[in-house]
Order: sequence, then C-alpha cells, then structure tokens
Amino acid sequence: MSTDEFAMALRALGAPLFLDDAGTPAPLGVEYAATAADGTRVRITRLAPALGTGLRDRDAFVDVLERYRYEGAGIAGDALYFVERPPEGEPLSARLAREGTIRPTAFFPIASSAAEALAEYHRTHDAHGGLCPRTIYVRGDSEVLLRWGGVVPALIAAGAGLEAISERLGLTGYLAPELARSADFDVPSDIFALGATFYAVTTGRPPFGGRTTAGVMATVLTEDATTKTSPAQLLTTAVLRSVEQEPADRWRDAHEFARAIRGMPEPTAPATPRTGCLGAVTVISTLVVWGLTKYIT
Repeated sequence: MSTDEFAMALRALGAPLFLDDAGTPAPLGVEYAATAADGTRVRITRLAPALGTGLRDRDAFVDVLERYRYEGAGIAGDALYFVERPPEGEPLSARLAREGTIRPTAFFPIASSAAEALAEYHRTHDAHGGLCPRTIYVRGDSEVLLRWGGVVPALIAAGAGLEAISERLGLTGYLAPELARSADFDVPSDIFALGATFYAVTTGRPPFGGRTTAGVMATVLTEDATTKTSPAQLLTTAVLRSVEQEPADRWRDAHEFARAIRGMPEPTAPATPRTGCLGAVTVISTLVVWGLTKYIT
C-alpha cells in the first residue's frame, strides 16, 4: 500500500484522519504528522508490513491498544495503524548515539523520573512491554515520556513473533529472561527492562547477569560514587536489583524502584536471604565496593 492509498483509506474512515506529510521511517514502520477531523494534531504510526502482514488476529491488535492511552487504532486498507499525540523530547537512543553513554550522576534525575513515569503507567495498565532506549523520551533535563506502551503486547496478542518485534524495535538485551519462556508481559518484566535500559545507558552495554554485571557497574562508578548515598551509588544499587534473573528478586513495583533510586526504600519486614542469579543484596554490595576499591585506589 502506497502513502497515497493509505491516506485515502484513512479519509474513508468514520472519523477521518488527514496526513500532513509523506511520512518518516521509524522503528515500527512509518510515522506521519496528521490532523484529526476535529483539527487536533496527531501522529500516526503505520506498522511495517513485516509486522502487520500475516497476523492471525489483526482485530486483537486493535482491541488490546484500545485499553491504552492512544487517540485511536485500527485497520486502514491492509495497514494496521495507531494514533497518538505528537511526542515531545527525544529518545534516549538519540542521546546515546551522540554521547555514547551518560555518566550515572548526570543520568540520575532522568532515571528517577523514568521510574516514576513507569509507576504512574502501571496504575492504569498491566504492562508497557516495550521499554528500551528507543521508547523512553526525555524533554528538558529530566521530564520523561514512555512511548509505544502496549504495542508489543498487542502485536503478540495478534500473533506476531517476539523475536521479530525485538529486532525491529531494539528490545534485544532489554527483555526479561522469563519472556523467553512465555511472552506474558507484566510489572516484573517492565522493571527488568527499565533497569536494563539504565544499565546500558550508563555502561554502554546490556546487563550480562551474575558477577559480570555488578563488576562492570562498579567500574563505571569509579569517578561518580563517593559515598553510599551518592546519586551514582544509589542508582547502582537500585539497578542491580532490578535486573535480577528471577522476577521475585526484583523490586516489587516501579514506585519502590523509584524510591530506591532516591534513597528512600519502602519500609518492609525483614527479608529472607536472596538467591537470585545476581546473588544476595549483600553480595551485590560487596562486589560494587570491591570494584570501587580496586579502581579508585
């Protein structure tokens, strides 16, 4: 389907949408500046044929997205699309392309805002399902917008393969390990994805798991962490728990994650020893301190 054919299909809808440009290639397909029938400026994402063609249940994609905060979603001709307000700011992926990595101290306010944004998101939705540097937008110094929430779960519900979606959207390295067994996105898988994003932003690589993950983070902290309550140290402690291999070993929710980043953990009863793949919290702290001592002295 050409752009002109897509435009005609949109105008034929009961509530027509009018394309204002020829479209821009984007991870999910093509994005268009557009105008709704009431004059509201919107952005339309037309899914790439590789994502929209051959789905077992295209209606399921629309049904799932109707539960999320979109201006609309549907089928125009043979194309799947969804409508959202024009995004503000830029994705973390764009900043990383310019800078390579962001130092933990500089990234601290963005991380805190992103965790709070996810906590707010979870108050009305089960899971985002697509968190990565491409979907986390930052405006100004630290205002965060989470884009494309629900799109990945909607595509999975319609019959798309997680591997193909991951390659196109750039999710590889940010998906929780349990999703390899079952593509059931939930709060724990979002916590992992957000923590993995923070880890990649500050270290330049996705988390590996085990001692390697803690060791790399310790190396990055050498110039930022001066005390246990420094922004870099707080961020490290919060991130390492968020990327535990077992869901039960991560933060219980994004609000708790955000509080941990700010050094205000939720009051809890004494916990049993942690046995996740990254080890106990004390083991993580020991690894980080060992790394800091090794590289600072």
